[in-house]
Amino acid sequence: MFSLSSDRKELNVGFLMAAQACFSATSMTFIAFAGLAGAMIAPEPALATLPISLAMIVVAISTAPLSVLMQKYSRKGVFLACAVAGIFGALLAALGVYLQDFLLFCLATLLIGPYQASAAYYRFAAGESVAPSRAPRAISLVLIGGIFAALLVPSGNEFFNELFLPHTFMGAFVFSSAVAALALIPLLLVRRRDSEENQAGENDPSVAHEPPRPLSVVVRQPAFATAVANGALGYAMMVFVMTATPIAMVEFCGFASSTSTQVISAHVIAMFLPGLFTGNLIMRFGVLPIMLTGHCLFAVAFITALSGIQLANFSVALIALGIGWNFCFVGGTTLLTTLHRPNEKGRVQGLNEMLVFGSTALASLAAGVILRYFGWVVVNQAAFVMLAIAALITIYWGLRHKTKPVAVS
Repeated sequence: MFSLSSDRKELNVGFLMAAQACFSATSMTFIAFAGLAGAMIAPEPALATLPISLAMIVVAISTAPLSVLMQKYSRKGVFLACAVAGIFGALLAALGVYLQDFLLFCLATLLIGPYQASAAYYRFAAGESVAPSRAPRAISLVLIGGIFAALLVPSGNEFFNELFLPHTFMGAFVFSSAVAALALIPLLLVRRRDSEENQAGENDPSVAHEPPRPLSVVVRQPAFATAVANGALGYAMMVFVMTATPIAMVEFCGFASSTSTQVISAHVIAMFLPGLFTGNLIMRFGVLPIMLTGHCLFAVAFITALSGIQLANFSVALIALGIGWNFCFVGGTTLLTTLHRPNEKGRVQGLNEMLVFGSTALASLAAGVILRYFGWVVVNQAAFVMLAIAALITIYWGLRHKTKPVAVS
């Protein structure tokens, strides 16, 4: 066993950023084209977003077991195994499109789900690779990998989709498989730390040898609900609107699929570009102002989307949606890392991710149904309801509990 030097820890953040870039390219392509492919081959148009929802359900189910496996064995091994599952899942999705088999296409998402579930822990692994005071910056830096994905995805999808014509959208999933395979390289380079217990002693010797508390004790902390509200509802709002956007643009508004992909690309850049400074903003101003700013940006997104169905409306709404997600998600993640001891992280992070992706699965499924039967306006009105809940929980915590120190013992 060995300990990572400071330089090695920084390299881990870089490797995880590269892995995040590859994952984001796969995820972005899946979001942009799974609904369109589903609408083309599904027996009922309202089921168009079912593949995305199934992936989110698998993510929600697998996040907790994966977290426990990571704590028992290693993050690196689980990351690699799930990336391999993502490779084969994307290839199976391509085969489903080729055969026009909606059931096979849906089954493919059962393999893509674990890949997404494991990638959700890249940010936690980065935060653990550095000193606690630098964790917000490491978490936000890993998310910057999504910027490279946003730059790569439009041209990559266009090339592969044209390559596999006349099988519409098949190339997008072949492309997804290829970039998932590329993720294996940085993941293989990630260096393992000693043990979680050893790092616990480095960060806070007072809790290094204390037994883990019951999960109910951690969950009852007022800040836990705030962390989950910003992580889970922030993610749900983002996926709810983002999932519906390509279908609304192409099927209802007559835009080309390439145009919707460009809008999604701008959205992804907006999701991850703030990673350059979100961590620094949290360290300077605190987590509460950043999360509340994220709520304001979500409101801007929904108001813009409700104002019209021109390209500018979709573009501005999705950009504001992306930045709002970044502020809420990084803020919620940072807050969560202050609420548990290292020997509790498997259960606490697993519960958080299950709630995040469980709500996201419901949101993605509801997006297709609501869009189909009630329209784009109702999609954004429903998103406002989720925003109100997240904002009220955050404001309540800020007013009643922010002055109290958040302890880990």
